[in-house]
Amino acid sequence: MAFCDWLTCYQTHFEGGLPVINDGCIAQFEADAIKRFIDPETGQMKTVFDATKIEWTTERNFDYQGSYDTKIRIKCDGNRITFDGNVSRFGRRDNVFGYSVFDCIIRANDILAALGLPPFTNERGTNTADGGIVQRGCIITRIDLTRNYSTGSDVSAKRLIHYFAGQDSSRKASAKSYGDNGITWGEGSKFWYAKMYIKAESLGEHCNVELAEWVKEQGIIRHEISLKSRYLTKYGLRNINAWINKYNVDTEYLKISGVKDMENIIYDRFTDVLTRGTATRSPLEDIPKNIGRIARDWRSGQDVWGDETYTARTKQRWRKELLAYGIDIKKPSNVTRLPIRLEVVQLTPSVIPSWYWEQVAA
Repeated sequence: MAFCDWLTCYQTHFEGGLPVINDGCIAQFEADAIKRFIDPETGQMKTVFDATKIEWTTERNFDYQGSYDTKIRIKCDGNRITFDGNVSRFGRRDNVFGYSVFDCIIRANDILAALGLPPFTNERGTNTADGGIVQRGCIITRIDLTRNYSTGSDVSAKRLIHYFAGQDSSRKASAKSYGDNGITWGEGSKFWYAKMYIKAESLGEHCNVELAEWVKEQGIIRHEISLKSRYLTKYGLRNINAWINKYNVDTEYLKISGVKDMENIIYDRFTDVLTRGTATRSPLEDIPKNIGRIARDWRSGQDVWGDETYTARTKQRWRKELLAYGIDIKKPSNVTRLPIRLEVVQLTPSVIPSWYWEQVAA
């Protein structure tokens, strides 16, 4: 299943009177707002600030700290409450698996209650005399949906990351590679963007040891879709009601029929690039670090042993390490003699371990 990995939302309480929560203010003012002069009586420099020259002010978010170095950004100016953060991660050792959007709203409301603030609601807007609408309920401005995939091993995960770096999305989004660290599609878009990365490398220091080993052994890759305010507005996904129920869907836009959670309905619209999730891996890719590069150079026909760029001692060390893999760089590579084994690497949705919620997420 797909789950929510980030939630940004706000709700305006027009009656006011809420506790003011922030971390100070930031202001911008005109160049002549501050004036300095020498006091003729004391001979000292004085500074005068003209408050009427302030162009704008904004309150800074308050970081609400949770366990395991987690935090949520919250702000309230007395009328509007804003909330921003990874609710699935907050207060937990990990977020390998998380919660639905609605479950995240429930957990967000628990945090608001701890700060003495009212909850986010699914109250509908009211019509005004001039034909407008006053939004009174929670307005969602960003949702990140994610799903985990298994590749079978840490080595295979890295191979697929490199493979997908060359795969553009059919939604007119080009892939941008970050080496072994991951890929993004549509980076910088104000509508949506996607990313893929190896989950084992982002678990953090508080992750349960058993879970960390499982994530690495499974070669877990995370594919994540960040839906911005413009996307949520266009497709009617800004209110809580859109994420509460299961839907019997059969529309031209979604091109999906059957009963599904909205998280899966929307996420599945961005999985076209994953249908190409098959790559190949050769034994040479199992050889780590620089020595693996030497093996691939030798395999491609380069005379590694005769290369005078390197010292004899260095080449002897390479030879000793590569003999363990059945490669003798002292002899020329022979493509007809060297056996070739290509392993197919496939991307499959990850299944939650039966022990996860009891032993890890509690």
